[in-house]
Amino acid sequence: MGFADLRKRDRTALAAELEAAGAQLKGDSCCCPFHEDKHPSAGIYQNEAGFWMYKCHSCGFCGSVWDVEAKGRGETAPELIKAAQRNSGAANSSKNGRMGKGVKIFPDIESLKAACPGTIEAVYKYTCPETRRIEMVVIRSQTQQGKTFRQARPAAQGGFELKAPPKPWPLYNRTRIRQADSVIVVEGEKCVHKLTEHGYIATTSPGGAGKAALADWQPLAGKNIILWPDADQQGRKHAEQVAEILAKLEPAPRISKIEPLMLDIEGKGDVCDYLEMAVNRCKASPAEALQHAVQFAEPEGVSSGVLKRIEDTISGKIEAIRWPFDLLSRLTNSLIPGTVTLLCGSPGASKSFVLLQALSYWIQSGVKACVYELEEDREFHLMRALAQLSELPQLTNPEWIKDNGELAREAYESGSEALEAIGRQLWTSPQLQLTLQQLAAWTQERAKAGFRIITIDPVTAAAQASKPWIEDAAFMQRIKAAATDFGCSVVLVTHPAKTVSLPDLNQLAGGAAYGRFAQTAFWLEAHEPKESRIITGCGGAEYQHNRTMHIIKARNGKGHGLEFACDFDSETLSLKEIGIISKKKKKKKNA
Repeated sequence: MGFADLRKRDRTALAAELEAAGAQLKGDSCCCPFHEDKHPSAGIYQNEAGFWMYKCHSCGFCGSVWDVEAKGRGETAPELIKAAQRNSGAANSSKNGRMGKGVKIFPDIESLKAACPGTIEAVYKYTCPETRRIEMVVIRSQTQQGKTFRQARPAAQGGFELKAPPKPWPLYNRTRIRQADSVIVVEGEKCVHKLTEHGYIATTSPGGAGKAALADWQPLAGKNIILWPDADQQGRKHAEQVAEILAKLEPAPRISKIEPLMLDIEGKGDVCDYLEMAVNRCKASPAEALQHAVQFAEPEGVSSGVLKRIEDTISGKIEAIRWPFDLLSRLTNSLIPGTVTLLCGSPGASKSFVLLQALSYWIQSGVKACVYELEEDREFHLMRALAQLSELPQLTNPEWIKDNGELAREAYESGSEALEAIGRQLWTSPQLQLTLQQLAAWTQERAKAGFRIITIDPVTAAAQASKPWIEDAAFMQRIKAAATDFGCSVVLVTHPAKTVSLPDLNQLAGGAAYGRFAQTAFWLEAHEPKESRIITGCGGAEYQHNRTMHIIKARNGKGHGLEFACDFDSETLSLKEIGIISKKKKKKKNA
């Protein structure tokens, strides 16, 4: 095997190149360092040849460690391979997978700009207040793929390298903020310059939203800080992360925040967009507009998020969407914004019917909900939905349809409108086995599109990775981040481990990551009809049921450990909730 191929098999080498370009891997996922990426849309994987590859689902860039390194340095992969073989040889690769020699040095910033693709729009220099030396350079350019940012650092022997400097990264504009009592924190160097033009001291961290933790915020300790987030969800989340970091500094800064909605900023609007709107639409001067904005800064203490949650709950902004099961909804609050719920059950437990029943209920209630069905095609699931809507379970039987054509047509005519509504929110991939990374990307896209409930059935049908425990954890982190960032709820249908029959949070298929990161977990057990004592207002009564719903986790409610008697009706293909099963107390032995 050749030297170039050996390096392609080295995961550490690819990870090192991505980190040098400014990415931060979490498992096998990361934000793409080659364009403005506020949510992880990229990742690494091992192909059939055993090579570790990088793929961004947003900008489309894909390649091996050589392609990533070449893009980071502004060269081509063949040039790098030739230089590495000529100067270093296969034996001289460094321990972390990066080449020890052949690193391209750019003598000045102009040569750096020449190496970056697209039209250069701005160059931002991060200088040290004490030495006035450049410690970091960020180059903003416009390419066919959109706006891109490239990072560079001083080389030890002079000049610059197209690599991100070691972390933590410096803040921008440190020379000015060093002597300032009050500083406005924004997102992006362009906004810092716009505020500086009008007499305000401002700063930002490199990399934009999602990378606040990579910067050194200590220069802001003890100061008056105003957070001015971009108006989109990612901008708000970034400001929250910055506030959490600042609150831990010593001495503690005094933090306040401007709410973009109070300034009528729309979309992804930032400081620059606000000033343009104020000047053009309101005919205000920039000074008047900024003075007006600063007046809206509200104190942002460590506990201010608690008051916001209280107010959002009172106003209905934070609401637990209900299942078509009253007790289950009230005792778990599983579908509040920012949550992940697991619905587990053995084959034959009817969990897919239950999810379809819930999806229909949510859509009819005006909730924007969707499902990705990983098994069977669209018509299969819509036929099941029609059987539920018409209460004709025979519609799932082709022989019955053949013998009862008119009844089948009538069922479709009466249920077609509801069926269309369900079908528009149903995704399938009968001929393609999606990876967890692709499902996470789909979840993020649906969250961005405003879906309140996003479901996947079953998540265990995703393609298995070479290291599933890493892939599972990365997947759960990504969908949980999407749920938190966009205020939605994610429901994952899963299975128990093959050898497990009793409900156990630690025995879900897919590993410990699912049970650990989910806020709520249901286990639907199918069994022969049996009688259980159900808690009622009069004490209790015996009821027969063929399903038991076990609440094996309920972080947002008091239902943990409860068991619900349910009955799956074969005439409607739907689940009916009966009540809470009374647990028998052990009789005390006589002394």
